[in-house]
Amino acid sequence: MPWWFARRRGKRFKPFDRNALPEVVPSPIEDMIEEGVLLAEASGRMALTNRFIVQALRGDEPWNDDRAVAAAREVLRELVHEADETAEHSAAERDAAASRDGVGKHQHDYHRGDTMNLRRREKVYAAVAKALWTKREDPEYLRDLAVRARDAAWEQIGEVIEQRLDREWPDIPIDAEYELARPQRMRELADDLDLAVRRAEERREELENPFANYWG
Repeated sequence: MPWWFARRRGKRFKPFDRNALPEVVPSPIEDMIEEGVLLAEASGRMALTNRFIVQALRGDEPWNDDRAVAAAREVLRELVHEADETAEHSAAERDAAASRDGVGKHQHDYHRGDTMNLRRREKVYAAVAKALWTKREDPEYLRDLAVRARDAAWEQIGEVIEQRLDREWPDIPIDAEYELARPQRMRELADDLDLAVRRAEERREELENPFANYWG
């Protein structure tokens, strides 16, 4: 038996002392609200971008500023609803946690010691909802949000088209058969863009709970 192993076997370790852990200082609530609004805006812009991609693929109607602003307002309404729901859920969790002693067994097992954090979470999401509702009533903000989402949509569409051209252009004969196959190519392009939209939606879902990592 190695000498170092024998020494380790004879060494006694101190029991874990939770009170010895350094105190976690929460971020200022104003900073958390600002971060929450920024993350919600990023999520909303991504959702709006995906809507514009779908509309472009359908090709039913040309771009219209008023409809785009209305779509931006609707996306913000959905974000406000999500933030309000999270605030209400946090309040319910806080009420339930107030009657539980001890320490949680997992990250969503809240107890009395978590009530202060849950109250902060409730206040943050309520404030985020209020800030987003204010932005929802600002025409200039909505117009800017719509334009940025439109530019992002066209950028994604352009990237998909360029990728298909890079793959296929050297082998494409421009003749009558090429023209007849146009509907099939458009369907394939729509499939590629649909995949891009799904991936963007997955990224958006990651942003829907801005404080997931912080609150546990």
